[in-house]
Amino acid sequence: MDHSEISLLFKKLVNNQCTKEEADQLMDLLTQKQYEEVFQQLIEEQLKRPEPDTVEIQNTRYSLNLRLKEILKDDTAEIKVIEPKFRTYRFLRTAAVIISCLSISVYFITRNISHEKIVNKDNEISFGSNKAFLTLSNGKKINLEDVANGNIVTQSDLLIKKNSDGLMVCQPNPTAKNHGNSTQTFNTITTPDGGQYQIILADGSKVWLNAASSIKFPSHFAPEERLVELSGEAYFEIVKVTNSHDSKAARKKQPFVVLSKRQKIEVLGTRFNVNDYAEENGVKTTLLHGSVKVEAFDNGGRQKVSQTKILLPGQQAELSAVKFTISTADTASAVAWKEGYFQFDNENIYVVMRKISRWYNVQVEYKGNMQGKMFSGTISKYSHVSDVLKMLQLTGTVSFTIKDRKIIVS
Repeated sequence: MDHSEISLLFKKLVNNQCTKEEADQLMDLLTQKQYEEVFQQLIEEQLKRPEPDTVEIQNTRYSLNLRLKEILKDDTAEIKVIEPKFRTYRFLRTAAVIISCLSISVYFITRNISHEKIVNKDNEISFGSNKAFLTLSNGKKINLEDVANGNIVTQSDLLIKKNSDGLMVCQPNPTAKNHGNSTQTFNTITTPDGGQYQIILADGSKVWLNAASSIKFPSHFAPEERLVELSGEAYFEIVKVTNSHDSKAARKKQPFVVLSKRQKIEVLGTRFNVNDYAEENGVKTTLLHGSVKVEAFDNGGRQKVSQTKILLPGQQAELSAVKFTISTADTASAVAWKEGYFQFDNENIYVVMRKISRWYNVQVEYKGNMQGKMFSGTISKYSHVSDVLKMLQLTGTVSFTIKDRKIIVS
């Protein structure tokens, strides 16, 4: 096959116009050494082309990046496809791109097969957005959607500002006379179903709050530790801080503590994700950078610790029945929600639908036996809910009906 014929097939692939037979033909050509340079050239040309930034393109790009990371973790990832003597890193990368494109193309081919209509356009449910409520220590509740950018609250030790849509910033009050010595009070920011928000705490640490979650934080951090309380899911980027109340020689690093109903996390400077929704069976703590100590509370409450573990980067601690299980983490999957995506990794229908319910603010009803229905896939969480459901429905194991703000799974 000459260069022009391969180029034509490749263009059909990237435009989602390949038939299954043509996709199989491209996969066969990929394994042949004489076409290695041809594929490298075609891919490099394609990657240089500007693309419209549609939701569909975002989904495809994200799926491709995840698949590339998975394949390139191990140089032997595709040894069944490529002969050993041709297995250079550069060609493996090319193969990874092609295989990813083929997988995505097959998805689009399958997607175009007729499927049951899920929803009328007039009854479409849109995705969530940046919205949250700030509850002050005196009980006053502020809808952050309704306030303009600028100062929201001035407390004795703290200034709370709204800097932009979806970002709240806490700063020490520069006019405080005895900063840190006044009575500590607590504020809480809460996201509803269908909401998310970012917070910068007074120490400069950043928190991304997922839907149906809350974080309680003080007007000033105590000298011995920086304590916050979490319900739901959040991603943290913690800065290192030393205790400024001590003399310079005696200053110690001030740990950051995340307290939830079932566990305690202690860190210095690090990046990690915590999923601690009450309706989920366990708590998942995923470490991306630094180190953290996780402590499981006994069933009796926070007074007694049943187990303690230290996590290293790339590890995940899953707490179930007051016992931790430590495993290698898929960090991209753990923070996909923060990057704007749903990623389902062999998850049962109940877990999948709880994620959808929280983000789209919908109720879910089940009809029939849902046992053993597992799903994997990636899609933008800024898609309409019907697009997400269509992807799940393509498996042929479930179907969906939308009535008002209720999704019926059967």
